[in-house]
Amino acid sequence: MTSAHDPRHAQGGGYAPPGGGGGYGPPPGGYGPPGASGPGGYGPPGYGPPGYGPPGAPGGYGPPGPPYGAPLPGYPGGYGPGAPPPVPTVKKQAQTWLIIGGISFMTCGCLFGVIGIVFCYMAMQAADAGNLADAENKLKWGKITTLVGFGIGVVLSVVALINLSAVMGSLLAGMSGGAP
Repeated sequence: MTSAHDPRHAQGGGYAPPGGGGGYGPPPGGYGPPGASGPGGYGPPGYGPPGYGPPGAPGGYGPPGPPYGAPLPGYPGGYGPGAPPPVPTVKKQAQTWLIIGGISFMTCGCLFGVIGIVFCYMAMQAADAGNLADAENKLKWGKITTLVGFGIGVVLSVVALINLSAVMGSLLAGMSGGAP
């Protein structure tokens, strides 16, 4: 039994047989003699990637752009005179919500306030690092978890007050009803 890897049945690859014939045809022609446009080559002059045509031909990649970080010409960019960068506003909001999360935890005792504090702290770190999108996303989740914690705390406080008033009412009713 023979396999596909048996050397007796190998085909393809290698050089063409002597005298031409077979293979994929002759290689493409090179550049013609200097000053002449002979046959061969890789197409008429001016074709190919931009900037590789004959001298003076249209095309090319144009002038270099502005340096990295500079605004592109014709587009509004930068902060302009007197406009502060947005990082301090995000950081200030994160500090505010960090305080609100602490108050939520202290007054309501819900752990969602702690989660909000952690998210706001991470938003402040991202703002300090200059990662504005990440800071805004973490600030958003810090606000959400702080508000959820505050809401749960308020609901639990109302339920506790209702329960306490019911217990106190039953104790008072039992004390006044049992005495002669």
